[in-house]
Amino acid sequence: MNRYIILLILILIALTGCKKQTLEERIYQEARQFTLKNCPKTIDQFTTLDSCTFSIVKRSYYYNYTVTDNLDIDSLYTQELYDKFREQLLSDIKNSIQLKTLKDAGISFCYRYHSARSGKILMLQKFTPKDYK
Repeated sequence: MNRYIILLILILIALTGCKKQTLEERIYQEARQFTLKNCPKTIDQFTTLDSCTFSIVKRSYYYNYTVTDNLDIDSLYTQELYDKFREQLLSDIKNSIQLKTLKDAGISFCYRYHSARSGKILMLQKFTPKDYK
C-alpha cells in the first residue's frame, strides 16, 4: 500500500513539473533566439535589423531597426512617406506565409525605425489583427 502512495506522489510531482509552453512563450523564445543568432542583420546600405522581440503582455511582435546616412534625416519622415510605408508593410504582413502562425493567433506587429545619430524613433508602424485580417 505504501508503495502505491509513493508511486502516486512521484507521478503527481512529475506531472506538475512538466509545464507545457504556451504559444506566447514559444514566440518570445523564438524571437530571442532569432535575435541572438541573426542580429544585427543588414537589410540594405541604410537599414539594419537590430532585434526582434515579443511582448507577452501586449501580444505584440517588434521589429527594431536602425537607419543611417540618407535615411537618418528627421524631415524625410513625412505623412506621405509614413502612409506609403504603412501600405507596403501591411501588404507584406498580409501576404507573408512565415507570419501565418502569428497572424492566426491574433498577434500585433510593430516596426520601429531608430535614428543611428540620435537614437530616437523616426517612424513607428503598428498593425493589429483588425488591420491585417
